[in-house]
Amino acid sequence: MANTTCDCPAPSCNTATREEPEAVIKVFTIDFKESDITELMGPRFEEYKNGQVKIDVSVVSGFDTLFSEIENDARLGLGLFDVFITPPTVMGSVAPYNGFTDLTTYIQENYLEEWLDIFPGYREIIASYNGKILMTPFDGDLLHLFYNKEILDYYNFDSPRTWQEYNDIAEQVHGKIFPPTNKTLMGSCIGRLPQCAGPYWAMQVLSSMTQTKGSSEGSLFDTKDMSPLTNDALVETLKIFEKQFKYGHPTELEGCLKINMPAMKDEECVLTLNWGNAFLSNLIPGKLGIDKAPGSQKVLDRETGKLVTCTKELCPNAVYYDDIGFVNYAPYAAFGGWSGAVNGNISDEKKKLAMEFLTFSASKEQSSKLVIPQVGSREADAGYDPYRLSHMNEEDYVKQGFDRETTDAYLGTIKEGLLSPNLVVDIRFPEATKMMSILDTAVINHLNETKGVTATDQMRRDIVKDATADMKKVISEYDSRAHMEKSEKILPQYQKLRGVYGELNEDKNLIGDVRWIGYALGFVIIAMALLFSGWVAINRKHRVVRISQPIFLHLICLGVLVLSSAIFPLGIDDTDSNEQGRNAACASIPWLVSLGFSLVFSALFSKLWRINKVFAAAATMKRVVVTAKDVLTPFAILMTLNFIVLLSWTLVDPMVFERVYTDELTSYGRCVPQGNQWKGFVATLAILNFTALVLVNVQAYHARSINDELSESKYIGLATLSMFQILLVGIPLLAIVYDTPSAYFFVWCGIIFIICTTILLLIFVPKVIRWKSGASDRSTTANKFTSNWSHGNNASSAPSHSSQVENKNASSGDKRVSFDDKESELIHREKMDEIKDLVMEKHNIDITYIILKVERADEAVPVADDAQPESMADESA
Repeated sequence: MANTTCDCPAPSCNTATREEPEAVIKVFTIDFKESDITELMGPRFEEYKNGQVKIDVSVVSGFDTLFSEIENDARLGLGLFDVFITPPTVMGSVAPYNGFTDLTTYIQENYLEEWLDIFPGYREIIASYNGKILMTPFDGDLLHLFYNKEILDYYNFDSPRTWQEYNDIAEQVHGKIFPPTNKTLMGSCIGRLPQCAGPYWAMQVLSSMTQTKGSSEGSLFDTKDMSPLTNDALVETLKIFEKQFKYGHPTELEGCLKINMPAMKDEECVLTLNWGNAFLSNLIPGKLGIDKAPGSQKVLDRETGKLVTCTKELCPNAVYYDDIGFVNYAPYAAFGGWSGAVNGNISDEKKKLAMEFLTFSASKEQSSKLVIPQVGSREADAGYDPYRLSHMNEEDYVKQGFDRETTDAYLGTIKEGLLSPNLVVDIRFPEATKMMSILDTAVINHLNETKGVTATDQMRRDIVKDATADMKKVISEYDSRAHMEKSEKILPQYQKLRGVYGELNEDKNLIGDVRWIGYALGFVIIAMALLFSGWVAINRKHRVVRISQPIFLHLICLGVLVLSSAIFPLGIDDTDSNEQGRNAACASIPWLVSLGFSLVFSALFSKLWRINKVFAAAATMKRVVVTAKDVLTPFAILMTLNFIVLLSWTLVDPMVFERVYTDELTSYGRCVPQGNQWKGFVATLAILNFTALVLVNVQAYHARSINDELSESKYIGLATLSMFQILLVGIPLLAIVYDTPSAYFFVWCGIIFIICTTILLLIFVPKVIRWKSGASDRSTTANKFTSNWSHGNNASSAPSHSSQVENKNASSGDKRVSFDDKESELIHREKMDEIKDLVMEKHNIDITYIILKVERADEAVPVADDAQPESMADESA
């Protein structure tokens, strides 16, 4: 073994001892890539491993053969090769059979810093399948617009922003003789040889109309349902190509990429499309213009299949121009660049060594030698484009001999494109090559059919109709045999390639249509609260309403309205709101529930407390004035305490919406606090409001002997009992269905609905019934009072009141008011009721208790015909 000095880039490789290879890495690729591996990548890794590893390369001709061999190896689990160097197109056909090794853990443990230097579009989409890293990029592909700056400047044209402007320029310069070179110009030069690059040109134009919100939605097929995104978008694409073809290179249908750039180099072509590696050829230094591919002012409405004007809402990634409005750009990573994958059917030891080869070759240091080569070098001929952020240093290119201005445009276009949220990537699912072939055939057939004639809209639509039918047929045929081949249907594979499989197929346990049932219940409660509050306002001067203290009735209605409003934020999830809206809804729920409850029961407490104070004074024959203001103090205190606690909770530990995953495809949304402080706030609110509930029931107990018109003690007791019953059943139910949002929401709605309606019905319905029946009773009593008392009574109609009263009942010895006969007693009772009604109307005081006390006195107290009831309180009491 001889000691040799190696000139390799690895940090550990300064001086090494060459040994016989102990391991062989078998690499499989296409024939024209063989030299890149045997001359560039392979020898560097072999030297890095001190000659202990040998890179052995096997090749085939043609992409179809390459993809077929890789897929067969995966299907049959052969493990014939260790590493595949291939376009990412094949990933969808191999991944379902675990034909590629999952590199995620290895990269996270050994290569993470290097990995994060790769543009997101490559590492997150092109190199990944369903969230797993299956490939490492070696090359970054992006289609660019190339143009001759000298020619555009001469004719006063700017770089075209849209396909319409592209065609307008091509039309105006085509066939003209350019004076500086005395050459006849061709407006557009795009090779359209069948089965070459044609589908990429079609995808670039089509995508500018079909994809507006990122690769997750798809550009040729909708990721939601595999619907072909053709319709009017492909019709418009054919129209654009008609004009490009008319003002294009005369042999476009006979040539491939040799049509595009050679004509540009000869300074005969004005506009073309190509990959960025054309820049590395250093064509027409100082004259080569590079820009992003043109965009579209119209985009596809996926619901109608029609083209509509691009707006900020429809095209969130569009660029706005003052003169033409919004333009949607769809940078296209056509072909996807060359990538490496490790065979999933080899030994773990071989996998580890193969991973090391891939990550070494794709490292910043090694990749820079291919991506930023010396002008005219072997590496420059290889044509590798940037795919790392570290490849974006302009000075590195200038040092290698590239023109600064052109380099600046080249790197700027790549950076803008690969960082775009609307980056377009190839479809890559099984049968992807067939789909691209159908698209290419449609374009070629149309251009051939319309050569020299004016195409009609019907001709275009017929072509689109046939192409769409062919695409659907391919999908149907594949899906029908997927089960037999132990594979998935195309749609889930497509979704996994776009990283949206979980998002689109996830069972999110959404609230769904149950929301509308809950909202309906909420509106019923609100309508009832407003109805009863309106009834109180309209009848505020009626005896039944006045003695029930209207201000507190309004507060009860307001509390019920606030409490029932909690139903609406409870029904919000991530289907109809953004993150900010969901968090706001979650934060509002404690406010609505707590304040609504407090409003109701603090109002009831104040109402009952006022009545009890008045009747306690009346029992001792004392005059007392108790205003609403006097009893609102505890109401204000309770509401203030609730407000302080709720505000503190919101500031310190607010409720937010989060989605909890129980497995890969199952989740549910819920409102949760951000920390642990919420427990203290909940406990404080529970104590405050439970205390209010207890105090209400204590006051209701003290008022149990008072007329129900004033105290509602019986109904408050029933409402409290009902509330305890529903909470006794509802709280355990909430715990059981906590991870099922629709059921959780419905139980909450049921609890709120029963509590609110119970309070409203028990408090207001008796009053409404008494109000409705009291009108006729009041009229009858007033008539009797007018005829028999106010206008005097004669002996023929009724005995005088004084003659009816005796001091004692000799037969029983019981000292009370007595009557000569039943008729006299009836007249007396009617008069007493009338007096009681007058006092209630005038002073809001029930004197039933006082009348009974007088009647049962040791000595009867005669009541004169003209006597007036003594006021126990002023008008406000």
